[in-house]
Amino acid sequence: MKILVVLSRIPYPLDKGDKLRAFHQIKELSKNNEVYVFCLNGSPVHPKSKDIILSFEKKILISSFNFLDSSLGVIASFFDGTPFQVGYFSHKKNIKELKAFCKEVNPDIIYYQFVRTAKYAIEGYPKVLDYQDALSVNMRGRALKSSFLKRYFFNIEAKRLEKYEAKMFDIFQKLTIIVEADKKAIKHPLQKEIAVIPNGVDESYFNYSKPQEKEFDLIFSGAMSYPPNIDAANFLAKQIMPLVWEKLPDTKLVIAGVNPSLSVQKLKSRNIVVTGWVEDMKEYYAKSKIFIAPMQIGTGLQNKLLEAMAMGLPCISSPLANDALRATHNENILIAQSPKEYANQIIDLLQNKEKANLLAEKGNNFVKENYCWASYCNKLEEVLKEVALTK
Repeated sequence: MKILVVLSRIPYPLDKGDKLRAFHQIKELSKNNEVYVFCLNGSPVHPKSKDIILSFEKKILISSFNFLDSSLGVIASFFDGTPFQVGYFSHKKNIKELKAFCKEVNPDIIYYQFVRTAKYAIEGYPKVLDYQDALSVNMRGRALKSSFLKRYFFNIEAKRLEKYEAKMFDIFQKLTIIVEADKKAIKHPLQKEIAVIPNGVDESYFNYSKPQEKEFDLIFSGAMSYPPNIDAANFLAKQIMPLVWEKLPDTKLVIAGVNPSLSVQKLKSRNIVVTGWVEDMKEYYAKSKIFIAPMQIGTGLQNKLLEAMAMGLPCISSPLANDALRATHNENILIAQSPKEYANQIIDLLQNKEKANLLAEKGNNFVKENYCWASYCNKLEEVLKEVALTK
C-alpha cells in the first residue's frame, strides 16, 4: 500500500507529542508499506531530521511557510469562521505543493494529522484524519487558566474547533483519535465510529541500561512552551514543592524540556533545575527517583507518563492525565488533586523505598502490557487498508 502522510510539523526532533506519534506511526507503517511524508514547516529545520526520517520512509517533502503567510492565514480564518490554527497552517502555495506531490506519488490513501490540515484534503483520494486530541476541549481548559483577553480568544477558538471537528465527518472517510475520553468529546451523531488508536512507548525506554547517579528526587518533563505544561510546572514549583520542603528541605526537582517559557525559567532555584533542550530525555529519567505530572489542563494521553513508567520510575499524576492513561491508583500509579495530596505522596515515596520500587515495577508492567507502538500501528494499518479499498 502506498501511503501519503500529511503533517503540520516535521516529526523530528521528538520534542512534542504529535511529532512522537507521527514519527513512530510512520516508522511502523514503513515496515509493510511505501510511506511518503509531506510536512508543513514554519521554523528552522533540525539538521538531522530529514536523514533520520528518510532512513525508513520513501520520500519527504518539507513545505515551508513564513510569518507573513501564517499571519494572513489567521486573518483569513477570522472572516471565514474556521479555527485560527487552521488559518495559521493553511496557505494556497503549500496546498499547491501538496497537490503536485500527491500527483507524483499517486497514493492509495492519504493520512492527515490534526484538523489544522483539513484544508489540505485532496479530492479523489481516500482520506483518513487523525484528530489526535479533542482540541476544542483543550482550548476550553486553557481559557479557564488565562487572563481576560486570552480567555476571550481561547473561548472563540474552542467554539470554532468544536464545529470544525464535527465537519471532519464530511471531508474524511475515517477518523482516528488517541483516547476514548477525547472521542466522546467530539460532538457528532457518528462519534462512535471514530477509531481509537493509542500511543505507545519506544523499546529503548524499557531497555535503557546506562547507569546514572540519582541527582534529582523529582522530574517533570515535556515541551515547556506548551501552556498545559507551563501551568503544571508552576503549580508544582509554587504550590506543591513548598509543602514538600517543609519536611524534606533538600528535595530537588528537575523540569526537563525544550523551550521553557519565561515563567518556567523563573522557577530556577537552589532546589529546582530547569534544563531546556536535552539530547536524551532517558538520561534525566534515569537520574531521577520519582516522576510527577500534575496536569491541570490539556487533553490526550501524556507520553511523558508512558516514558517514565517504561523507565521504571514511580509516577504521580492528576485525575485529568490518568483519564487517558487508565492506570490504577495505589497499584501502578498514584493520583492526587490538591497540593497537600501531591506533597504527601512525594514525601511518602521518598521515605519508603520499598513502596516506591513496587509502584515502579507495577507501572512498568502496566505500560508493557498496554502501550505498544507495533500493535497499535497494526490497527492503524488495518483502518488505512479498509479506507484505501474505497478508491
